[in-house]
Amino acid sequence: MAFGLMWNILPIIGAILVHLAFSAAVFNDANKLQREHGSLAFVNSWLWSLAVLVGGVFVALAYWVMHHSTIAKH
Repeated sequence: MAFGLMWNILPIIGAILVHLAFSAAVFNDANKLQREHGSLAFVNSWLWSLAVLVGGVFVALAYWVMHHSTIAKH
């Protein structure tokens, strides 16, 4: 029983680690962009980081589209 429980928890731990990693990366990148350009789209760096922490990869993708893709205003 305990062995099966471990395999059920591993994907959850993996998802938490991915959310934390993406959130930290967005926070660092947003701070860098804020220093270089003065502002970010919509909110500041800690709120982008919190949004990625809660929303995961899809919010990180939205951040990238708004700040780094070719459709972003520079």
